[in-house]
Amino acid sequence: NLIFYFATLGINYLGSSGFFNGMSQKAISDKYTTLITPATFAFSIWGVIYGLLLITLIYFFIKRNDSRVSKVVQLISPLFILSSLFNIGWIITFSYELLGISTVLIFAMLFSLIIIIEKIYKNRSQISYTLPALSFTLYSAWVFIASVINIALFLVQKNWGGFGISSSIWTIIVLFIAIAFVLFYLSQYKNAIFPISVAWGFFGIYRSYTSGTLAPPMASSIQMVLLLGMAIFVVSILMTFIKNGNSILPSKAS
Repeated sequence: NLIFYFATLGINYLGSSGFFNGMSQKAISDKYTTLITPATFAFSIWGVIYGLLLITLIYFFIKRNDSRVSKVVQLISPLFILSSLFNIGWIITFSYELLGISTVLIFAMLFSLIIIIEKIYKNRSQISYTLPALSFTLYSAWVFIASVINIALFLVQKNWGGFGISSSIWTIIVLFIAIAFVLFYLSQYKNAIFPISVAWGFFGIYRSYTSGTLAPPMASSIQMVLLLGMAIFVVSILMTFIKNGNSILPSKAS
């Protein structure tokens, strides 16, 4: 797991420095402007995510002889390695502007991470879950936001006309779909952490509008939806955490 973690980190660094195709992820994102691209600072969450993942993997290594830790390692290792390979493939294909392929790969990464969380959820009474649940939840939720952005970039690259519907209307629709997905996920897995990364993504998008980076028609309406979404996420985080007995996930009994 540590080997694949550092391989992924290395490829991400090369991608962000423009090693592949002479273009960083930011350069490509700027080339294909969308109405849901967050402000640059929002992507700093990758540092938090990779930092938590490293702490989690080191914890796994140190406590590998603990039966509860050993079980969670056995549960998630194949999927983590798979998600790392998808991550590496995504960075490379995205850097070469193969946005259709990168969209497939990032969704594959998303599903592998969601399955990891599902395994943690279903086995939470038998494993040491708090740290891996926190790390992989933040990771998967941010990849969800990145997946939506990747689709938008691909559609811009292909000059998709939106079936005659304005890009602003599509933006509002996509934001409501994202809100609905988060609420559905919470209803299924009672995971109090999941909305945090999505809320951060919404805030990043909101700042793109308030800073003037994005100024499309209906900008004020889009900002209202973003604020509504952030409010819903904050309330849902607090309510879920309290219902879980001040825990990320509910006890097995609940």
